[in-house]
Amino acid sequence: MTTSKRALRAPPVILASASPRRREILRGLGLRFRVEPSREVEPARNAGEPVERYALRLARLKARSVARRHASALVIGADTIVSLGGRLLGKPAGEAEARSMLRGLSGRWHEVLTGICLLDLGSGQQASAAARSRVHFRRLGAREIEWYLGTGEYRDKAGAYAIQGRAALFIDRIEGCYFNIVGFPVSTFERLCRRLGFPLLLSRSIAPAALVR
Repeated sequence: MTTSKRALRAPPVILASASPRRREILRGLGLRFRVEPSREVEPARNAGEPVERYALRLARLKARSVARRHASALVIGADTIVSLGGRLLGKPAGEAEARSMLRGLSGRWHEVLTGICLLDLGSGQQASAAARSRVHFRRLGAREIEWYLGTGEYRDKAGAYAIQGRAALFIDRIEGCYFNIVGFPVSTFERLCRRLGFPLLLSRSIAPAALVR
C-alpha cells in the first residue's frame, strides 16, 4: 500500500482535549478533526513519579477515555505540565495563586512537558511520547506582575502565563519546541503519526486535510 493511499483512507481524528490552544495548532496544520474532551478526573501525581511519566500517564488516560466511545478513529490525548524546580504549577485557582506563580518564575528557568498519546482504534496500535522545553523569565517587577494579572490572561493557563500572548514580553530565552510551550509539540506529533502510518508530510498534490477525512 502506498503512503498516499494509506493517508487517504485514514480514520476520523478526534482531539481528546478542550484546549483552545491545541485546536488552533491543529487547524494551523490544515487538519480536520472533532473535539471530544475527556471527562476523566485527573489523578494526582504519585510519590516520586517523574514529571515526564506523569504527563504521559495523563495523556494516555484522556485518549483511552474518549476511545471507549468509538470503534474506528485516531484519538489524540495530550497533557501539558509546568515544572519549577520539581514543583508542578497547574492552572491557578485565582489571582493570588497566579501572583505567587509569577513571582516564582521571575528570573528563573522552568520546564514545560507535554505528553502525547495517539490511539489508532482500527489497528489497535498506540504511540506516545513526551516533549520537554525550558523557558527563562527575565526578572519581573511587582508592577509588571500586577499589570499582567490585570489582563486576565493567566486564567486557565498552567503556570499562570501564555507564551503566545502578553507573557512573551517576560520571556528572554527558550530551549526546545516553542509549540510544546503553547501546549502541543508539533514535531513530536508528526513523528508519532509517522510511526502509526499516517504521515503528515505528503506530496503537494494531496491536501493535508485528506489525512483526516
